[in-house]
Amino acid sequence: MKRTKGKQKIEMKKVESYEARRTTFSKRKAGILKKMNEIIAVCDVEASFLVFSESGYPRTFAHPSMEDAVDRVKCSLGHEPSGKDDASIGSLVEAYKRQKNEELKKKLCDLAEELKMVKEKEKKMVEKKKIKESKNEWSNILNEGVNKDELKRVHQAFVELNYSLSGKALQRLGKDGDGSSSALAERGHCDGGEAGAGEQT
Repeated sequence: MKRTKGKQKIEMKKVESYEARRTTFSKRKAGILKKMNEIIAVCDVEASFLVFSESGYPRTFAHPSMEDAVDRVKCSLGHEPSGKDDASIGSLVEAYKRQKNEELKKKLCDLAEELKMVKEKEKKMVEKKKIKESKNEWSNILNEGVNKDELKRVHQAFVELNYSLSGKALQRLGKDGDGSSSALAERGHCDGGEAGAGEQT
């Protein structure tokens, strides 16, 4: 059975790897927020938390709100706070506002992307619906609107129209050139020959 060293104590020094630092920061921050939620729930206290990541992005947490926390700090300083205290409070408020603005921007971008996807999906559904309705319309016409006799009459009309157009095309070809006229003459001669043969029999 493999034995492990168990839980090891981590030396408190800067993590050299940037990626490892980011991972450590994320895990430790989550742990701090969890502990703050626990102490708020168990002890019924107000708490606030502000930390800047290595990239300068502020991470804040406050109960009931950051504005209330800032007001409490102002009251605790009395009526004549020093310039340094004002600067600290101002930076705290600005950091909180900046984080909220970034969160709102991200939500807005996510909503815009989601709306775009919904519109594209809706457009495709409308197109599919139109195609389906068109197919159903033609199917209903063939299945319900036209009976067999009507279909036969329509078919016969198309056949007669085809013969008529073919005859007119042959006549026009006969008038347009000698070659076509000769062809028609030869065809007429053949037809006459066949007719003569019929008479002899």
